[in-house]
Amino acid sequence: MFALVCTIVQAQTAISGYVNINEQDTWEQQVYLMEVAVKEDLKLDQGKIIAKTPIQEDGTFAFQRKLLADHNTIYRVYVNRIKKLKNKRNHTDKVDKVFILSNTDSLHFRKGSAIFGEYYSTNAADKDWQRLRRFEADFFKRNVGESEAVEENYVSEVKQYTKDSLQILWVKLLGIKQLEDKKLLDKDILVNPEYYMSLLSELKASELGPSEYLFLENKLAFLKHQAVAKKYTYSRWINIVLGGLLVLTLLGLLQFRKRKNTAVLSDLSQREQNIQQLILAGKSNKEIANELFISVSTVKTHVTHIYHKLKVANRKELLQKWGNYTSTST
Repeated sequence: MFALVCTIVQAQTAISGYVNINEQDTWEQQVYLMEVAVKEDLKLDQGKIIAKTPIQEDGTFAFQRKLLADHNTIYRVYVNRIKKLKNKRNHTDKVDKVFILSNTDSLHFRKGSAIFGEYYSTNAADKDWQRLRRFEADFFKRNVGESEAVEENYVSEVKQYTKDSLQILWVKLLGIKQLEDKKLLDKDILVNPEYYMSLLSELKASELGPSEYLFLENKLAFLKHQAVAKKYTYSRWINIVLGGLLVLTLLGLLQFRKRKNTAVLSDLSQREQNIQQLILAGKSNKEIANELFISVSTVKTHVTHIYHKLKVANRKELLQKWGNYTSTST
């Protein structure tokens, strides 16, 4: 009967194990369980406390399976340490352990020297995530400092590790979230947009809820909008520049044509230029002769010379070619 009860209790338990406390009078004798959302930074003060349980006399504790979600979720267990400081109020410090679990898995903390020792978990996503965290810790051991080169190497190595070594899609998302937490994601999306668009498509086709990857979707949409706006601004300036060049070209052609026409007119004598202007004003040969006090035959001679120099055959052609041109000569 006792064995059956133990089996039932174990079946109802999701998180169990030992809290390795030596000086019990300095520690609060209970363990807190906190759920941490993916969208939040993985810090001690982030998340929601969902339960607490007393630490037994033998140092063990347990949380029931019904407290956990039916899908992979980040949880944190922690204990509060009460440390008395001279002439100061008591302050509380936390010692914790973070992991991934669902209510279909179990996790057990072993005895050890640390407050929370090594643990065994049946959750595949947690195993993937702990590998990622160890990889990240090893990276910072090998790369000390905060230079731009270290940041670039971090982004490159974490992304490559996430892509090649992680099996669980949700954990891949956590790897990307770490880049976002370190404010390195925007820059890498701009450099490698295809990778992130492909990952987002994979996430949308999975069983993960939209809220899980909403931060990535919003980020891609925002940066895409920025790129389009930048491209539009660039195109607009290109159009302005091209339009300006076109106007300058047309003005140049008009000036060239004017200079050319002026050069042609300079071949005419002053008398011929006067007669040309009178012809353009609609005067007949006789009217021109009367206005200039010369004979009609002299006018005809000048008109012939004008036609020859301006390369026109008759009065109509002269009007068509030079009717909109006003001479600047006096």
